[in-house]
Amino acid sequence: MDKNIKLTIVLLILLSLISLLTHYSGSTDYGDYAYVAKFFAGKYNANIRTSHNLLYGFIYSPLVWIFNGVFVMKIASLLFLILIVFSLYYISKKNKITLLLLIASPIVWFMGPWISPIQLATLLFLWGFFFIEKFDKSGKKQYLLYSGLLIGLSWAFWNTMLFILFFFIICFFYNKKFKHLILFLFSIILGLSPLLIFDQIVYGMAFFSILKHIGGIFTFSFYGSIYQLGSTETHSIIRYITFLLMFPIFSYRLFSKSFFKENKKEIIFLTLVFLFFLFNPQVRYILVFWPVLILYLSKALTKKQFRIQFIIFLIISLVVINPYIIQVKYYFVNPSDEYMDPHADIVFITNNIQNLKITSISQEELIREDLKQIAKEYPNESFVVGNTPDNYAYLAFVYLGEEIKEFVSIQDYDLYLNNESALFEKKLVFNSKLPSVPDRRQIWIGGGIGKSENDNTDYENIEFGIGRGEQINLKDFKLLKKYNILYLSEKI
Repeated sequence: MDKNIKLTIVLLILLSLISLLTHYSGSTDYGDYAYVAKFFAGKYNANIRTSHNLLYGFIYSPLVWIFNGVFVMKIASLLFLILIVFSLYYISKKNKITLLLLIASPIVWFMGPWISPIQLATLLFLWGFFFIEKFDKSGKKQYLLYSGLLIGLSWAFWNTMLFILFFFIICFFYNKKFKHLILFLFSIILGLSPLLIFDQIVYGMAFFSILKHIGGIFTFSFYGSIYQLGSTETHSIIRYITFLLMFPIFSYRLFSKSFFKENKKEIIFLTLVFLFFLFNPQVRYILVFWPVLILYLSKALTKKQFRIQFIIFLIISLVVINPYIIQVKYYFVNPSDEYMDPHADIVFITNNIQNLKITSISQEELIREDLKQIAKEYPNESFVVGNTPDNYAYLAFVYLGEEIKEFVSIQDYDLYLNNESALFEKKLVFNSKLPSVPDRRQIWIGGGIGKSENDNTDYENIEFGIGRGEQINLKDFKLLKKYNILYLSEKI
């Protein structure tokens, strides 16, 4: 067996061991997929709140039900990552430089333990890219159909593919016949159809998840988050540095005159996607276009540049995996928030390096122990959970029993107490600014986020509240008992 193949196999085994043994399973949007999967598996005693579509979590629910946990989702994401490696090896016509650059890439090691649809979306997009190139060379329409189906399916699982698709169409269809674009868009809709059918069944509106995602981005961009999550963290210098450090130092080789001329569409596509993600520099986003970047970078490098880049990738990857290795046995805790969810990757650590400490005590296990005791002492009760709006979601996810009737968000409970339903509302009014034009009517466009009308929670009969790390902040509740981490209160 070739030594490069042996090295790749060794690195893949190491990647798998670290990814499966570490307690880390992802941070941003982790709950949007893991919690949803547990909900559809019938093992989540609460209402769900997610910014993304429900399809990815839903398809895992049978496996989550069978194996009684979301660890199977981590295994699946890792398998998709490994398939990306072998797929690119095949697509590159078994180019060993391409193979080694990909398996050494820091982004691959960063995404190893993540429960996320990005790995699956990347795999599908990579093959969609492969078939569009085959169409360019042969003109056979079936390749165009395959490309659209695969990219549409990747969009069905990961909302952000919508923006990748936009740049893809600009770069690869500007010189094609209109009928080819129509066929491609038709195949995109076919690939997207699982999500459209799912949304039609669940919400009665096929494009609900797409419109919700676009609306959410628009609202956050112009009005901020309803949870007062500012843009300082998202756009901190640390995030830009960690984002840019993932990229090859020899990326400039793609823009050499001769190479750019031969691969103009592909390089422009990669550049546009890079610049788009630079506005919101989250490392996980890099993966979706990374295989295509490596595919072309490997063609542009000299042997010496390849060796240098390979070594640099390995060094950065070693830094990236250190938090995961530490979390095989230990946990990171922020003293200013000792009850946070464990989600320490290299980005989180570099952002909070001065405040972090390492402990052998699992906050999750302590919370699970507390909930088990509470359920034993107060069975078949509903609990309002605070003091942040989504504390309830984590408790519902951690809890493994069936004795607790429901976990309820303190945010929803406050809305009930105040007889309100709106979390966020915005109204744009178009009025004449000239006194000489006194319109009798005005046009306005409004939108917002509110508590679901299908909420069947019996708020009136909730007698108990749970605070995570502190007493729940409700004026009609008094502290009843403190457990390891949770504080139980009773309505007066």
